Amino acid sequence: VGGTSGLSEAALGAYREMSSAAISCDRPDVLYSLMMLSTSHEIWSRTETRDLYGAKSILGKSGTNDTEEIRIALRPHLGKLIPRLLRACNDPNKQTREQMNNLWTALTGGGAESRALISQHFLTTMDILIEEAGSKLWRARVGACGALADIIVGRSWGELGGGGIDIDDEGTGMKGVTASIRLLRLWRITMRALDDVRTPVRERGDTLGRGVRALTIRLCDPKAGENTKEEEEVYLSNAERKRREKENDINSEYAATVSLGWLVKYGLNQPCAEATGICISCLLGIVDVSKPTTLQPVLAELIGSLLMAMSGLEPSALNYLQVRAAGNESSQGTNGANGYDRLERLRIQLASSGPIAEALNKCLDMVKFVELDAQKKLIPELDSALRKGAGFATRASTADAVTTLCNTCPAAFKFPGSSNTNPTVRLLRAIYFASEKERGATAKDKMTHALGSISMIAPAKAVRILAVKACERYCEASGSNNNPSLRRAAAATVRAIVVRASNHLKDGGPKDVWRKKVLPIAFLGRKDDDAKVAALWNDIWDEGGTA
Repeated sequence: VGGTSGLSEAALGAYREMSSAAISCDRPDVLYSLMMLSTSHEIWSRTETRDLYGAKSILGKSGTNDTEEIRIALRPHLGKLIPRLLRACNDPNKQTREQMNNLWTALTGGGAESRALISQHFLTTMDILIEEAGSKLWRARVGACGALADIIVGRSWGELGGGGIDIDDEGTGMKGVTASIRLLRLWRITMRALDDVRTPVRERGDTLGRGVRALTIRLCDPKAGENTKEEEEVYLSNAERKRREKENDINSEYAATVSLGWLVKYGLNQPCAEATGICISCLLGIVDVSKPTTLQPVLAELIGSLLMAMSGLEPSALNYLQVRAAGNESSQGTNGANGYDRLERLRIQLASSGPIAEALNKCLDMVKFVELDAQKKLIPELDSALRKGAGFATRASTADAVTTLCNTCPAAFKFPGSSNTNPTVRLLRAIYFASEKERGATAKDKMTHALGSISMIAPAKAVRILAVKACERYCEASGSNNNPSLRRAAAATVRAIVVRASNHLKDGGPKDVWRKKVLPIAFLGRKDDDAKVAALWNDIWDEGGTA
């Protein structure tokens, strides 16, 4: 009214949105009805205007309550109108937002009535908003992210579409889109919004991220579905109550499997720091509320990914400082060990007190409650993390995890055979070679301790082969090939076996390796020029001699 002279494009946003909504319904004349519901201009209060553009003339309805007539007449078109109106209610322009909020309240009634109306058309609305959240227009992305954050609050697995586990977020080749696909699409669009080039999109993406995090944790919590229906369950029979509890457990297992699978594969590797933070926070929340049986299908992969993330999420500046400190001390005539070891201890303390370590410890505590087959799947993951880990924080954490599991779940390390096909034997050798190459004293001590723990459970033949190998490495690093670090690693390995796995000393095998190979080397090693190495061999001699 009054023309558009002097008005900016943003000021006409409400009119543009209403026009788009009317065209989507194939009823351009609906635009006037929407304008009547949204505007407060005095011209729309005049009798002649209401007679000309009211429900009676535009929609063919008559009655005393014109607004109510318009709402009833537009009800068949709400499936197409709701997504557009919700997106417009979250438009970045304040004028558009206020105008469309007035229209939304007038059209839906607001409050619980609006919520019920959204629930009635929830799946269609959500799919359209997810698609618009990836639009090329930044205003559409802002509005869609804000609308999604509003409508996903408190939703259940069934409301999202139900179904089982599906990791294909594109939904290709499927008859219908399931809850798992919608959840994955929500996470993907959230990560894109948090890393958007536009600041308003990133701000709405942060809001959406908190909403998706809360939704995911709620879906993974088996008790969340029970809490929402406490009043109804008072009148349920025991059989019906048990059926609902079982259904909640199954749905939470589906949600946890889908969410954790995506988070550990993509969430922890996001280039945007804010996106990674949301994923870590969600992962911690899922581990907090989930039962061991819920996490059982993905527990091994989850622990392996958390171990790899221990170093992947560490600031690279710490590694740079540690290397420089060692280099500076070496150039000044010292061995560079003091500064290097101090920074190493600091880095391990930081990693051990972080959120990833907290989630890892909770997962390790759950391992003893899951089935033995699920526990056995964890051993190859530990071996892989130890061999592929780029940082010593990963290797140190893996060593701690091995020590913990050897004490809590020794049966998980029991596999047939004593060759490399045995996962426990592979892990034993991986720990030895990692400890041999490790430079820092703290990480090396953790690995040596883990090697002793796993030696108690590993096959006797594999332990004897490793002990002989360590003795050979000690001899190779002596004399003209003087290598104090290698000699110390070999001595520490044999000491860990002799002290912590003394049950193997009674069986020397066909060649009686303990008496004919290990103890003679220990007797000579007591005279080593390095006092620390000599002390290690002295302990081996004392323990082995008494055994």
